[in-house]
Amino acid sequence: MVNGSRVCRSTVNAFGNRHRELASFTLRNRGLYSSATASTWRITPTDKITSSQTGQAAGRQLGGHVHYFFLSYARGDEDELVQRFFEDLSTEVRLLAGLPRHEIVGFLDRTIQVGERWPRQLSEALATCRSFLALMTPRYFQSRACGREWHAFADRTARYESVAGVDSSLLKPLMWVPTPPSKMHRAAENIQYYSDALGETYQRLGIRQLMRLHRHRDDYRSFTFELATQIVASVESHRLAEGNLVDNFGALPSAFHRNVAQLAESDQPDKPFLTHIIVAALPRSDMRAVRQELDVYGDQGLDWAPYRPPLLSPLVEYACAIAENHSLDFRLADLSELSARAVQAHRDNQIILLLVDAWVSKVADAQQVLASTDRDKAPITAVLIPKSRDDLETRRNWPDLSMACREIFGRLANDDELYRSPITSHVAFGETLPEVLEAARNRVHSVGTVRRRPDRHTSNQQARVDGPWMDPG
Repeated sequence: MVNGSRVCRSTVNAFGNRHRELASFTLRNRGLYSSATASTWRITPTDKITSSQTGQAAGRQLGGHVHYFFLSYARGDEDELVQRFFEDLSTEVRLLAGLPRHEIVGFLDRTIQVGERWPRQLSEALATCRSFLALMTPRYFQSRACGREWHAFADRTARYESVAGVDSSLLKPLMWVPTPPSKMHRAAENIQYYSDALGETYQRLGIRQLMRLHRHRDDYRSFTFELATQIVASVESHRLAEGNLVDNFGALPSAFHRNVAQLAESDQPDKPFLTHIIVAALPRSDMRAVRQELDVYGDQGLDWAPYRPPLLSPLVEYACAIAENHSLDFRLADLSELSARAVQAHRDNQIILLLVDAWVSKVADAQQVLASTDRDKAPITAVLIPKSRDDLETRRNWPDLSMACREIFGRLANDDELYRSPITSHVAFGETLPEVLEAARNRVHSVGTVRRRPDRHTSNQQARVDGPWMDPG
């Protein structure tokens, strides 16, 4: 039994040494090998990987693993292909780092198990990962969730590079599909996202096509191996400090957008055609008495995410991204501000856009607030009511919910241009929102009140009529 144990341990040690030799050979050929790299990893008698004085695995680790890379992508951009790329890249990183084949070396949020709180897991991964890979697509820069991930890691690298006085290259944008500069955010403009070592075919087609077209199979293999080589070299050369855990991932600013909290303010709040995006939804705590399924709600009404999954982010973030892409001026508010915003919108020829959770029709206070939109002096108001295909409870109760909403909105519910219900997917929502806003703007042109501001020379004193009976003295 003892001899068997020795044989097994000897075999494992030899296997680990072979991995280490392969990694050293690869890095040395690329001019990336150093004595510090060579001494970083070793196989212990207990057959577990540990790190030496480089601090590579020191401190907090997610699930006991050191994440060489965090893979950030826009959900819905061919998730299965992204998963495959993640697995292929992980295999190469493990090989070059000399790690066992089952060691977790990367983070992709699709790997979170059912029942785990993904924002907490995401926060921990962003605070501990050693490099960050962004799969660039036009949709990537529209996603606030991706912008938050980018911001969290860029903040860590900026602090490190400022102290160390180096360019770490730990934040690596990658072309998932060819993305023209006009569709990239300025945050990515000054970061190199290709190199000759990654191959000409990648620069021309992006990762997605390398994976999809069989004739590029060898190019894809070369690309993933070279990228893994760069990741391992960068990570083992830079001691990136861990970041702080963020309890509320949704509160992080996006590197690609203005902060949602700041969108409640505007430089020109009385500007004509300004759109007030009002989220007619309630916090999870208020909805417990109304329905059973509460996964789509958060701590605030603005957290409402009716298309989860597949759209994990709050609906208002998606709506803001669409509005920004169409160069529309807007402000945000929750249901509590509807009355005040309606008065302002009516006065200044502005638009009210209501994103309505049909379930609020069951809440008396919300009914009363929403009913104020059905009045003679109400501003131009558009209503969008989601009904996700994945929300079985809403689908079962839809006839009652739909009727209750129509009763609340009265005459507005008969306006086919401005009242849209049901909207069954986030894709349909993305197509409907611009149409509705365009119709609302046309309506303001047709029925809005013409107002001219007095110039600065106009007196604000009350007018007085003088006649011959007045004493000229």
